[in-house]
Amino acid sequence: MAMKKLLKTLKWNESFTLVSSVIPSAWRNAAGDKAKKEIKKQAIQKVASLTARYTSNTSLVAALIATITFTAAFTLPGGFSSDPSDAGLPIFARKVAFQAFLIFDTIAMCSSLAVAFLCILATWEDLDYLLNYRKTTRALMWCAYSATTVAFGTGLFTVLAPERLWLAIFILVLSCILPFISKIIGDWPKIMVRLRVGRQFRSDLVPNI
Repeated sequence: MAMKKLLKTLKWNESFTLVSSVIPSAWRNAAGDKAKKEIKKQAIQKVASLTARYTSNTSLVAALIATITFTAAFTLPGGFSSDPSDAGLPIFARKVAFQAFLIFDTIAMCSSLAVAFLCILATWEDLDYLLNYRKTTRALMWCAYSATTVAFGTGLFTVLAPERLWLAIFILVLSCILPFISKIIGDWPKIMVRLRVGRQFRSDLVPNI
């Protein structure tokens, strides 16, 4: 049992890769084949339960992002004009930063709603669908998360730029780089293993990577 759990870890992947660099035939021996078969077997057995848990968490986050972005679309930065000639129109409608806010806010909402819809389809419990489900939803959630942070930055930039340009630029830059920083932090263990073993890294041995 301990060995089965070890087969799914980055540490095992790194150790096996380093051994195979010294003994090239290691990839062709029975241990390597058995390891791959065991990993695939366990992945198939647990895919339904893991997907159910993943779907529950993902749908909750997707609904939260959709709610935030939907609300932001109707509480626009700066509010609406009270001038009779432009009554009901956004005050900053002609500003590029405001238009960027609308674009990214829309992207975030559409991506999160797509994730919510895919979570419903996950109840089909079709194996081929479930195997590709997590990869697709992760990409969409990454898009929604990134677009939400950029929309936040561009929205504040629109309001603050006329009076506090330095602060507006700081918030915008931080909002834009935050998704990339989060991605690096999340993938840091995998990045470190890749740096240590180089091109020999075999991500196919670890199904959760």
